[in-house]
Amino acid sequence: MRIVILGAGFAGVYAYLRLHKKIHNTSEKEIILISEQDAFTFIPMIHEVATGTLLPFSITQSIRALPPCCLHRFLEARVLEVNADTKEVMIRHLNPGAPRPGAGIRTDDEEILSFDYCILALGSKPNFFGVPGAKENTLTLKNLEDAKRLKNRIIESFEQAQITANEAERRRLLRFIIVGGGTTGVELAGEISDLVHGELRKAFPLVYPFAEIRLYEGKERFMCNADEWFGDRARVILSGKKRVQVFCGMPISEVIPDGIRIGEEQIPAGTIIWTAGVKAREIPITAKKHITRDKFSQRIKVNEFLQIPSYKEIFAAGDQAWIHEKENGQPYPMRVQFAVREGEVAAENIIRLHQKTPLKEFFWRDLGLVVSLGKGSALAELFGLQFGGPLAWLVYRGAYLIKIVGLRAKLRTALEWILNTFLPRDISKI
Repeated sequence: MRIVILGAGFAGVYAYLRLHKKIHNTSEKEIILISEQDAFTFIPMIHEVATGTLLPFSITQSIRALPPCCLHRFLEARVLEVNADTKEVMIRHLNPGAPRPGAGIRTDDEEILSFDYCILALGSKPNFFGVPGAKENTLTLKNLEDAKRLKNRIIESFEQAQITANEAERRRLLRFIIVGGGTTGVELAGEISDLVHGELRKAFPLVYPFAEIRLYEGKERFMCNADEWFGDRARVILSGKKRVQVFCGMPISEVIPDGIRIGEEQIPAGTIIWTAGVKAREIPITAKKHITRDKFSQRIKVNEFLQIPSYKEIFAAGDQAWIHEKENGQPYPMRVQFAVREGEVAAENIIRLHQKTPLKEFFWRDLGLVVSLGKGSALAELFGLQFGGPLAWLVYRGAYLIKIVGLRAKLRTALEWILNTFLPRDISKI
């Protein structure tokens, strides 16, 4: 039984961990995990890396440090094509070595892998919704490289403003615009505000008064995918923070190299950060039978067992999977808790399918939502109870600390948080 897992995000890693738990003692197994990065990154806390609260290695865990007993191969490679009919995956190795002989080798850097079962879990990428200039002129926050790039840009903006004599140019350099008022946008606005008003105010006192953070949401409230209480409270809390302005019902019409346009109005800015949404990463699939994708999110539509209906040996999980709740017909959101559960259920169903036993339907009731709004401030909903303030902030940190993969990463994160309680956050470029 050869199982190929494409992607090492939450869905892919938790699928492997479930397979490891279930079939550890069996000999007839061969699990191959493929990812473009050799580390699992805890994406929900990536905004803390971008603003100096955490160091990059605090939220990463080496894929090779996962339980190796059941992992036949880990390949750092890019997926080029999935052939659903022949049950093959074509990949390109990112670190190719010398040409190797053997069946299935196309060139020294390409390889074709056959599979009995496959889990598509390559995650998502930013959705720019066709806004002109958005892809070319904005920073995103989807991986560690994005976080490093954003942190460096923030610090460099202050450095440039300090040596600029023109006041208008200073204001432009130090205006940070965040496009998208979802969870990532509001969390990032809160953290940048704390960074600017805290450590950067002390490091750059002459130009600090020119700094400004603006958060724009095209819809009428923030966090439209959550309860209205979250959006209302987030708006109040962020509006009360230093150097922050928030705007709802103002969709961006264009992003230009030195600012944004809203209708006919042009707003200059030195940094524009795009957090307005995501869509599934494209996986080129060759298939004679029809495979349906959601038009809006590009997610693959799967059945209640997370299988592609026309190819029962291929499963999709996490941000790749479109599956709806039976109660209201709405798709499950592209959030971590659902990706984790989908990865586990997909792995479970592969085992059941192989053993010819009844499959397990995917069902997951939303356990709640926790949103950080800066140091000591957060919003939470757990089991129907909504609350905010320091208690919610402690819940946020505790919940995420539990979910971080790897003991070393947990201890590093906990230590960084403790240090930040008493010491300034790191404001060096990375």
